Amino acid sequence: MGTCLVLASGCGGDEGDDGDADAFRAEANAICADYEEKIAMIPPPQEALDEWAAIAADIGDLLETGVNELDALEPPGDLGERYDEWVALKRESLTATRDLQEAGAAANRELISEALDRLEQSESEADEIAEELGLVECATSAGDS
Repeated sequence: MGTCLVLASGCGGDEGDDGDADAFRAEANAICADYEEKIAMIPPPQEALDEWAAIAADIGDLLETGVNELDALEPPGDLGERYDEWVALKRESLTATRDLQEAGAAANRELISEALDRLEQSESEADEIAEELGLVECATSAGDS
């Protein structure tokens, strides 16, 4: 027991690190699940191009709040760099969503298509990192194919 007191970082330290990572993943996954559920309740546009404005505004507001909550989390050291990359990609998705909102307001089919393509690209890259980090609830397109 005396050895553990002297070498505290070596006695069960890995379990604490794993526990920190597990707690972090659980918190991030809970945030993602909450916002994904809210976003899923927003109906898709029917026919009019300008419907994208209101839909993208609603999604953008939820995405912005969710990304801000996720950005406030502090991942364990070994996850930090990839997590920061993932949050940056989620911010790119937010920018694309806001661009979609503007394109919808202008009823511009070409700009809507460009924004949707950018959104799909950033989400695809973000999903790969989310899965790597164990943030399964944050991989938005997992299983959508």
